[in-house]
Amino acid sequence: SPAPVANPAPVAPAASAPAASALRPAVAALPLAVQRTPLGGRWYEVVAAMVEAGSIAALARELAMQAELREILQADATETWRLTVERDSLRTANHAGKLLAALRAVTGQAGLQLDLVAGVAQDSPARRDAEAAALRQQEAEQTIQGDPLVQTMLSQFRTARIVPGSIKPV
Repeated sequence: SPAPVANPAPVAPAASAPAASALRPAVAALPLAVQRTPLGGRWYEVVAAMVEAGSIAALARELAMQAELREILQADATETWRLTVERDSLRTANHAGKLLAALRAVTGQAGLQLDLVAGVAQDSPARRDAEAAALRQQEAEQTIQGDPLVQTMLSQFRTARIVPGSIKPV
């Protein structure tokens, strides 16, 4: 499993130790990177299409977001997509049926089947979205920390600091 990404050292403002320490709390460590797979990429695109079309909602949407497409099994004219889902409450026949109906509509495969298995999803749409959000957050924090005006203000006002959690990506 890949190691977490180390945070770069912040650029310290000129001649001010307290201001340099005020920069550090705003930097958050990235979560572990998603272990991307070709099937995970395909699943992400299919789920995005269903969400955009509004064909899945509530717990069927959550099932899709938390699942990882591990295998596509071919038997005669039937394809079975094996999804790994950790939460028991999402692996119900009702949620699977709603997801399956939406999948059949978006793929055009009337004979498509689903097989939900217990396990931890490594490459799910939810994990991909969380990774992208963490990267955007880190970039926003680095932009603020590297801004010359922010560095100047931190060095001029000894009690000034960047409040942790106050920086949001746009």
